[in-house]
Amino acid sequence: MTCGGVGVKAVSRKRGLVWLTAALLVVAFPLASYLGAETWLRRSLQAHVDLRASVILERMENSIARATLSLRDAQTTKIEDCSADDRETLRLLVFESPVLKEIAVIGPDGRIRCNNIGSLVQITPASTPFATRDPHLSLSIVLARGPHGRALRVTLSSPTGVTTGGLIPVALFVPHGDIQASNLGLALDVELLPRGRLVAVRGPGGIADTPDVHGIRHSERYPIRIQATASEGAWRQKHGWVVSASAGGGLAFGLVMGALVLVGWRERGPMAEMERALKNGEFIPHYQPVVDIDTGRILGCEALVRWRKPDGTIIPPSAFIGEAERSGFIFPLTLAIMRQAAEELGPLYAARPGLKCGFNLCAAHFMDERIVADVDAIFSRSELKLTQVLLEVTERDPLPDMDRARAIIAKFQEMGVRVALDDVGTGHGGMSYLLKLRVDVMKIDKLFIDALGAERLSTAIVDSLIDLAAHLNMEVIAEGVETFEQVEALRRRGVRSAQGYVFAPPLPGSSYRQLVEAMEPAVAVRPPVKAAIRG
Repeated sequence: MTCGGVGVKAVSRKRGLVWLTAALLVVAFPLASYLGAETWLRRSLQAHVDLRASVILERMENSIARATLSLRDAQTTKIEDCSADDRETLRLLVFESPVLKEIAVIGPDGRIRCNNIGSLVQITPASTPFATRDPHLSLSIVLARGPHGRALRVTLSSPTGVTTGGLIPVALFVPHGDIQASNLGLALDVELLPRGRLVAVRGPGGIADTPDVHGIRHSERYPIRIQATASEGAWRQKHGWVVSASAGGGLAFGLVMGALVLVGWRERGPMAEMERALKNGEFIPHYQPVVDIDTGRILGCEALVRWRKPDGTIIPPSAFIGEAERSGFIFPLTLAIMRQAAEELGPLYAARPGLKCGFNLCAAHFMDERIVADVDAIFSRSELKLTQVLLEVTERDPLPDMDRARAIIAKFQEMGVRVALDDVGTGHGGMSYLLKLRVDVMKIDKLFIDALGAERLSTAIVDSLIDLAAHLNMEVIAEGVETFEQVEALRRRGVRSAQGYVFAPPLPGSSYRQLVEAMEPAVAVRPPVKAAIRG
């Protein structure tokens, strides 16, 4: 009786814990979803403001550098009497320059001797010259009569006494239409240090007296500071629905999960069930094709885990990945998916060396370098080669050690494995991950693709990400593409690679192999030539 009583009490305590767990899930999921959405809202605004400042600063640095080269070319010409030939020479230099609207040769007395226009442009100084690291180069703010208006004067002297000056309109740095179109009350201030405002642009709606978010960038080459400011209110007005939807979705998911806990309660926990499922081969990869939207050719796929129950029911990863990451089960699960993919796709990929296969890694994978040896052990002996592997860094949890993560990524890249940053703009890392991790591929999240062309802010963010990827020499893959209108919008922006339901959903291995074999003919591999054996 005592043992039986203890058993009943133990079962009762466990039943109480199960009910408590279910109740906590119903409360925790909407709360966590709400807090997560709030965090995303603030961080995405900060990322947007930082990105705006970084893009303007990079545009200014590149423009000044290009102007300096043109001015140096002008110094090699001998402009003496401002003849027609002299003006034509300067006119050609301006024509070849993407930024300069005027090039002038300045005499020792500081007066303009000749320019590309022929008639002198009336210019009023608005600041004293600002020195740069180059002792021969200075910057100043001027007001030019005519269409140029407020402009940046770049002046370059030479040891021979020849001085050239160039005029760059500020509209080339900060297109006013971009700020107006953002409709976020965004403000940009461009200053020459220590004290000199070049331009200040305000978007519609203005900026609060105490802006919520600041993004400041300083140039390491020139005395330039860019400050972008925005108020959270305008951003929340645009994206506040994400918070409401996340809380509602979290509540629905919490109710479902709570019901699953109550209905599926057993003496053994979820870890034991997942370990049994892994042993029985119930976790399988599905493959979503990645397509070249210019040619329609298949570039590869992303391997996505699915839990296929013995009765044939398919469980989505959202129902078990969280527990797998918290418990450490994600490590054997990830390796099992890689082994299955190597076995399923090996012969197919061996005959098509240009195809890639992507696998998701979580933050915990970047805390231990053993993952590098594990990946090498799987694919170095497989027909699916390391050079065909793409590892995707997910952002469900922040990377705890950026230096260690970068070191592991570098080892993967040395092996020939390419690394992608997944869900760019929505996770914990944001722009800092792009700059610090030095990955090969940027994957733009479905959240921004959904609103592409229909919502100005998301379109501007996508354009900024594409421009940033080009500057960082990264490939771009658009995720969650579901309409042909999105395909056309991406094609116009120069994006080549995309995946989504408009092309194909995640497919079982047999279906994906049939699709590739039908669309991508195998590459003939020439057998090795055997050396003749001499008797």
